[in-house]
Amino acid sequence: MKKILIVIIASLLLISCGKKDKPEENKTTATPDTTGVLNTVKDDAPPKDVAISYQLLKDKKYTYRLTSISNTTQSVISDSTMKQNLKQTISYIFELNVTDVDADKVMDIKINLSSVNLTADANGQKITYQSGTKMDSLQRLKFLEYEAVVNNPFAIRLDQKGEILEIYRVDKIVNKFLTLQGLKDSVTIEQKKQFQTNISETALKPLIQQIFRTLPKNKVGKDSTWTNQYTTRLGVFEIDNIAKYKLTDFAKLNDERLAVVDAGLDIVARGKNKVSENGVNYDFKKPEATGSGTIYFNLNKGCIEKSKTSTTLKMSLTMNMPKTPRGPMKATRNDFMLNTNVLELL
Repeated sequence: MKKILIVIIASLLLISCGKKDKPEENKTTATPDTTGVLNTVKDDAPPKDVAISYQLLKDKKYTYRLTSISNTTQSVISDSTMKQNLKQTISYIFELNVTDVDADKVMDIKINLSSVNLTADANGQKITYQSGTKMDSLQRLKFLEYEAVVNNPFAIRLDQKGEILEIYRVDKIVNKFLTLQGLKDSVTIEQKKQFQTNISETALKPLIQQIFRTLPKNKVGKDSTWTNQYTTRLGVFEIDNIAKYKLTDFAKLNDERLAVVDAGLDIVARGKNKVSENGVNYDFKKPEATGSGTIYFNLNKGCIEKSKTSTTLKMSLTMNMPKTPRGPMKATRNDFMLNTNVLELL
């Protein structure tokens, strides 16, 4: 299980009518538009207020492209300074099929991650991955977090305000994940259940939440604000994340009305920042994070049309080793991460 959990963490770092088949295919394979901008026109008769909610239609299919761009810089300062840089772009294609909408407007959605395209540069070393490409067993193991999920559908239950009530049917993903690692026959039923929970919450849910953002419970108008607070863990700290939203304007796109929403993020870190383990004293500085972006919500379709959001994260750690063969030693590690996510309805 330790090996399994390590792989999950790694995956987060490397961390939703008519005859139109041919045009849709061309659009899906086109280069992602990472500007995050839509060519909208001014809404000359904006409403006073609206109820923003997800209103996906039963038996209708929706295709999204999520492009995640990350830049990570890490420096370790001791007797000398070592720096590492990682630049990475991952493009995902999600195919959503609404299988049911119940009386409470809760939607059952089958999700298939049909394509993953990765390019990365780690200190000058180029890394590429394209799902569907023929690979040997060692190459597949290197990218197993994608190989296990691609074209292995799972399902979610979603309410109108963007709360993911359940992630289910992940057993095929789990089985493939374990099979690729040669662990399928060496884990217990309870371990497999725990793994299903881990992969749902730490790998799948963050991706899905890029497609389905939290929406306000009440009607909102121009300049209305709302927040969504949730807790995560980062190292030794409990992190209170405060996502902030503001409806800045209404716009039109091909006669459809859009709500234009500004997004922001603040965090509050809680917990002991000093830890000792195996003769090493660790002093963690409280992490700092900010976020910003724009979301275009299509009120006619009842879903996000496009969005672009960015977050920055700064972390610092000092390690004191009072007893070593070379005498007392000290090292400081600084991490800076800039992550940008662009979502497009295709």
